[in-house]
Amino acid sequence: MNDYESEDTLFHSLAKICGSKNITIDPQNLKLYSNDMSFFKGNSPNLITWPSKTQEVVKIIKLANQMEFSIIPVSSSSKYRHHGDTIPRKDNSIIMNLTKMRKVISIDKKNRVVMIEPGVTFEELIPKLRKKSLRLLLPLYPTGTKSVLTSVLEREPIIIPRYHWDTSDPLLCTEVVFGTGDLFRTGTAAGPGTLSQQKKVGQAHVNPMGPTQFSPYRVIQGAQGSLGIVTWATLKLELVPTVQKVFHYHSNNIEELLDFQQKLVKYRLCDETFILNNLNLACLVKKTRNEIEDLANSLLKWNLIYILAGRGDLTNDKLNYLEGDINDLMGDSNLEHLESSNLIDRNEILECTNNYTSEPWRTRYKCSYQDIFFISNFENISNYIKKVELKYPENLGIYFQPINQGTSYHCEFDLYYDSKNEKETKDLQGKFNEISIDLMDSGAFFNRPYGYWAKEVYARHIEETSIALRKVKSIFDPKNVLNPGVLCFDE
Repeated sequence: MNDYESEDTLFHSLAKICGSKNITIDPQNLKLYSNDMSFFKGNSPNLITWPSKTQEVVKIIKLANQMEFSIIPVSSSSKYRHHGDTIPRKDNSIIMNLTKMRKVISIDKKNRVVMIEPGVTFEELIPKLRKKSLRLLLPLYPTGTKSVLTSVLEREPIIIPRYHWDTSDPLLCTEVVFGTGDLFRTGTAAGPGTLSQQKKVGQAHVNPMGPTQFSPYRVIQGAQGSLGIVTWATLKLELVPTVQKVFHYHSNNIEELLDFQQKLVKYRLCDETFILNNLNLACLVKKTRNEIEDLANSLLKWNLIYILAGRGDLTNDKLNYLEGDINDLMGDSNLEHLESSNLIDRNEILECTNNYTSEPWRTRYKCSYQDIFFISNFENISNYIKKVELKYPENLGIYFQPINQGTSYHCEFDLYYDSKNEKETKDLQGKFNEISIDLMDSGAFFNRPYGYWAKEVYARHIEETSIALRKVKSIFDPKNVLNPGVLCFDE
C-alpha cells in the first residue's frame, strides 16, 4: 500500500469514528502544527481530527495501536503554542484536537470543585465561575484561549502559594484514556459506581489520591500527553473575595524583596504574591511598547506585588490585623531599600490577577520571546540571576513565583527579541541554549523539560530515572502512539 492509499484508509477509518466533517487534511491547517513560537522543529501531521466524546478518543487511540500512527493531543484553541510539545516528531502522525470537548460538566460551590473537559478555556470558565462567586487558582494573567486543563496538567505555577499544598494543585480527579485505549478514572472518581451514582451519595471528587496505594494522576501530570489523554478533570476552586487590597513595593535589592516575600508566605499573610523585574511588570500591565518602556524606566529594578483579601462581615477587621502584622514584620526586618510605589493603578494589577488576556502578555514588548523556567530553592535565586544577566543583559524579563507554601520558587527568565530579524533570532537561539545548559549545570531543576531541554535534563539524571520512566511508558503506552519523542521516550 502506497502513502496515498494509507492516508486515504486512515481518513476513512477516522471518519467512521468522529465523522468526516471533524477531520481535515488541508495543507494550510496542517502547516500550523508543524511549528510554534519555540525554536523546536518537527513535521507536519497527516491530518487533524476533532473528537467530541470520550468514546471517540478511546476508539481513535485503539485505531492508532492497530494502524501504527502517532497521536499528538492539543487542547487549547489558542494559536499561541510555545514549547514544542505539540509538534509531531514522526512522519505518520495526527493531531487530536480536543477543543470540541468543551463542557463544564459541573460546578460544586459547596465543595469548591469544578469538573471540566479539556477544551474549556480560561475565557469561558472564569466568567461562569464568577457568577457563582467562585474563582480558579490562576497562573499569572493566562491567555484566554488556553485550555484550563492543559495549564493544570503542565503544572503552570499558580499565583496564590498559600493554596498550593502539593505540586499537583489544583488538579484533583481525572478521567484518562491511556495509550492502550483503556479508560481509567483516578482518585475518588475511580469508584465504586458511576459518576452519577457517586454524586447521589455525596461524592464530590475532591480527593485525587488512589485508587488504592497507586495515584496515577502523578504519572499523567507533566507527561506532555505521552502516557494518556485526559477527557475530564476536577479542579480546586476558592471563593471570590469581596475586598482585595493591592500592595506594590520596589527595590534595587532582590535579596531584600525575596526575604520579605518569603516571610509573607511563611506566615500566610497574603493571597497572591509574586516578584517581577521592571520590564516584566511593565509588560504585564501595559499594552504598547512605548508604554512598557516608559513604565519600566520609572520603576526600580525589582517589584514585589502582594494582595490581601477577605470576604464577609469581618473583612475590614481581617485586613486591618493583616496590615498590622505585616507592618510589624517590615519593622523587624529592617528593610532599608524598600519603597512603596504608586506608579501603577491597583486596578491594573487586579485585572492581571483575576482575569485572562486576549494575547500572551509577554508578546507585548517585542512580539517574540523565549522563556527559560525551572524550580529553585530560595538561597540560589540570586546566583541564577547573575548567570543569566551576564549572558543576556538587555531585553530580559524576570519572574519569581513562590510555590508549595513557599518551600520552592518558580524562576522564569523571558528573553525578548524581534523574530523578524534573522540575525537577532539566530543570536538569541544560541544564547537560549547556552543559558539553559549553564543553569542546568548549576543545579537548576527543570521540572518541565520541553523540546531540546529534555535530552539535556535526562542526560544529567541517573540512568535509573530514565529506565523507570520508560518502564512506565511501556505499561501505559506500549506501542508508543502518544506523542513519541517527548521527555526521555524514543521516537
